[in-house]
Amino acid sequence: MQFIKNTKSICPEDLRVLDAELWEIDGQVVMRKSCPEHGSFEDVYWSDYAEYVRAERFRDHGTGLHQPRESKLGCPLDCGLCRNHQTHTTLMIMEITSRCNLRCPMCFARAGESDTSTDLSIEQIRAILQYTQKNNYPLRVRGVGNSGGEPTLRDDLPQIIQIERELGFDYILIMTNGLRLAEDIDYFKKIRDVNVWLYLQFDGVTSEPYLQTRGRNLWPMKQKVIENARKIGYDKIAFIPTLAKGINDHQVGDIIRYAADNPDVVKFVVFQPVSFSGRIDCTRLKEMRITNSDVARLAEEQTGGEIKRSDFFTLPMNQTLARMLTKGGQNHDFCVHPHCGLIAIVERSKGKLDPVSRYIDNERFYAKMRRVFELNKSRPAIMWALAVGLIRYVSPRLWLKLLPILFMTRGRKSIRAVLTERVPRQWLTIGIMHFMDPYNFDLDRVQNCALHFGVIGKDSKPRLIPFCSMNSIHRLALSDGQGELAEENLDIIAKAPEQVT
Repeated sequence: MQFIKNTKSICPEDLRVLDAELWEIDGQVVMRKSCPEHGSFEDVYWSDYAEYVRAERFRDHGTGLHQPRESKLGCPLDCGLCRNHQTHTTLMIMEITSRCNLRCPMCFARAGESDTSTDLSIEQIRAILQYTQKNNYPLRVRGVGNSGGEPTLRDDLPQIIQIERELGFDYILIMTNGLRLAEDIDYFKKIRDVNVWLYLQFDGVTSEPYLQTRGRNLWPMKQKVIENARKIGYDKIAFIPTLAKGINDHQVGDIIRYAADNPDVVKFVVFQPVSFSGRIDCTRLKEMRITNSDVARLAEEQTGGEIKRSDFFTLPMNQTLARMLTKGGQNHDFCVHPHCGLIAIVERSKGKLDPVSRYIDNERFYAKMRRVFELNKSRPAIMWALAVGLIRYVSPRLWLKLLPILFMTRGRKSIRAVLTERVPRQWLTIGIMHFMDPYNFDLDRVQNCALHFGVIGKDSKPRLIPFCSMNSIHRLALSDGQGELAEENLDIIAKAPEQVT
């Protein structure tokens, strides 16, 4: 057992801010904290200490915000984003409706309303979009996610997407359960025609996981979405499985292979270990808790070693990759906390999964390029270092595929567009993103979050709130279905003892 670090967390019972510690215990990373009113709490933060340390090596802070919001109650009680935040917005998420055609037993948004008055108005949506760009100046936010509730219940969704594109967002996605797309192919065609990505809820390849996570057998509907996508020539689907131990963790390999078997339709799989916030039975935390390193291990076990846990790399490496693709340009900020997520890219070849990372000395190549960017920003020096790095650290089998991507990319081109449009079609990207909850809440991660909810505050003004802060704290203070924050509730929390000021 060894001490790792101090941080700040929150009490799962009353949300007061607490001191917390991370410890290595029996090869796991464990969070410990104690509330004067509700006692001690302990939770697994990462299940593999060695992988935790490997991820930490790639920590890469952003440049901070140029126009932070003033914090009155202290971080993280009145996120906005405040001056403590160290990253820009990479993906802004709007819950454009609270309506949903499901009432899932696992739902961090507690969705299920039927009243259209919960919908954000077009004027509110436009205000949030404009504020997002202004708040992140001088960088431009390129990614926006339309969420809910179930966003496809809005007939004006194509109009909303058009507004997003007009305001400069070029990576636009819809976070959906897919029911309407399975049942209404004409509506699906409208979504296809506005050229967006679908983040499709996808919890398994049999009926059982859906019965437990969604309360219905949705497996036939998921297959119908794939069938309809193929019929209309749509190829921008990412599977988003919510994973819980004992429910669908035995299907990690099957989900990956199902995605790999549908390369004309599916490009991404992003596993999301279940978050114990919203509508979920928190008494089952210990039996259902699963972490990023668990998922990487399960991928190795269930693919027979075709994908290994060592093939996954922490998300901050994307910051270096972005600068490599733009030859040193800083037109986008991809910084995120090293323990938020992992990513691997595999090639689908003759029925086998062949990880791209096997053909790159990733750690040495990325360390070298980070050093180049820190010491010398001249374009010739960067281009020379890239050329040498490709020869030295990348197998010829791979760099012949990478050269067109590197040298055809212009500095102002969206990195996401490059990574989603120009990568070889047979590549499948596998991500793991563990969103925090009040039990494993780490303020260090929140202050380095790049996924932000766009909401309308009680003062009728837009605001950006880090994803995990929203689900762990601010969603509990919602006063109505329109996303208005009941700040008086947070004032009460802030008056509790042991607060951060």
